[in-house]
Amino acid sequence: MKTTLTSLIPVLLCALVLACSSKATADLETLSQDDGVVPDNLDSGDLRFVEGDIVPFTDSLSPDLSSDVGRSTFLRVPGEWEPQAATWMQWPTQWEASMRPDFARIIAVVQQYQPVHLLVLDGALEQDARARIAEFGGDPDDVSYHTVGYDNSWLRDNGPVYVLRDGEVELQDWGFDGWGGNFGADVTFKLDDVVPSFLANLLHLPYVDHNDYILERGNLEASGDGVLVLNWDCQLDRNPGWDKDATANLFSEHLGATKVIWAHGHDPADGTTGHIDGILRFVDADTVAVARSLIPGDPNASDMDDIADTIAHSGLEVVRMDVPGTVKHGGVDLPAMYMNWLVGNGFVAAMAFGNEAWDLAAKETLAGLFPNRDIHLVDTVELWLNGGGIHCVTNDQPL
Repeated sequence: MKTTLTSLIPVLLCALVLACSSKATADLETLSQDDGVVPDNLDSGDLRFVEGDIVPFTDSLSPDLSSDVGRSTFLRVPGEWEPQAATWMQWPTQWEASMRPDFARIIAVVQQYQPVHLLVLDGALEQDARARIAEFGGDPDDVSYHTVGYDNSWLRDNGPVYVLRDGEVELQDWGFDGWGGNFGADVTFKLDDVVPSFLANLLHLPYVDHNDYILERGNLEASGDGVLVLNWDCQLDRNPGWDKDATANLFSEHLGATKVIWAHGHDPADGTTGHIDGILRFVDADTVAVARSLIPGDPNASDMDDIADTIAHSGLEVVRMDVPGTVKHGGVDLPAMYMNWLVGNGFVAAMAFGNEAWDLAAKETLAGLFPNRDIHLVDTVELWLNGGGIHCVTNDQPL
C-alpha cells in the first residue's frame, strides 16, 4: 500500500484498508478463461495448476517440486515469523513528511529486537531521521543508514522478495511500476524499482531479476511451506495478458508455490487494487487470520466472511480478527483494522487506534496468535490516513 498526494487523501478514506482490503473476496468455483490469456512465451501445455480460485498442484506432482519443475533445488518463500536478519525501511521524503513520526515510533520498537536498516536520500534526510528517532524514544545510533535514490516510502512493495533456495537466502527483484499508475502520473517510481538491485549488491546476496512481471510484496502472503494467497485483481491490473494458471505456474517456478489461493475484489478508489495484507495474514504455516467487521451496516463485512470461508475450504485453519469500528483522524473516519502488523524476532508490532478497549482486545488476540512474542501497539494512524500500515512500510530480511 502507499499514499497519494494530499489532494487525493479524501478519496482514499475507506479505500485505505477496510474498503480496499475487505472488498477482497474469493470462492471455489471454476473460473472462465476471460480472466486473461496465457502469454505468448508460455506454452499452455506446461501449466501445472488446475483452474479455480484455489489452484494446487495436480496429484502427479510431488510436494517438494524438485523433479517435477525441472530444478534440483528446494525453493520457498519463508514465513514472516521465521528468524530474521534485519528490518529495512525507506525514510519518507518531503511530500510524505507527515509520516516521519510514525516511522520513528516503529523503529524505536523494532530496534529492541533486531537490526534496522534505513534508506535515506542524502545526509540531510539522515539527520532528520536521527532527530525524529531520538524524539520518539529510539536510539538513532542503533540504525544502519544507507544513502540511495528512491521515490516513496513503501518498501514492502518496491523492495525485494526474499526466498530460500536449498536453505540459502536469495534476493528476487520483481517489477514495480508505481502501483500501476493508479495514484497518478505525478507519483514517480523509477528509483524505487532499482532498490532491490542496490540491496543485493550491498548484502552480497544471489540476485534474480524478474522485472518482466509486476509483483508487490504487499499483495503476497506466504505460509512458509508453499501456499501463497494473493488478490487476483491486483495481479491482473499490473500484468494484463496473464491468466491465473500462467501466473501460478510462474510462482511455482520461482517462489516454490505448491498452492495459490486467489482473492477477488477491491474498492475502485483503492490504488493498490486490493492488497491482501490488509485483510488476511498467515500466522503460521497452517493458520490464517482474516478480518471480521463489526461496523454496523458495513457493506464489506460479507466479503470478509467469504474469503474466510474460502481459506477454510482450502484446508487451512482460520481465525478472525475484529474490526470494531472507526476512528476519526485528519477529518476522515478510518477503520480500526489491526491486520497490517509486522512480525520479527520475538515481537509483533501492530497499529494502535487510541481506543483503549479496542486496542486491548487486539493486543490480547495477537498475544494468543503469537504466544512467544512481545506485542507492541504503535501509534501509526497517520500512516493509515496516507494509505497503509506498519507492514506496508517495512521489509523483513530473513536469515
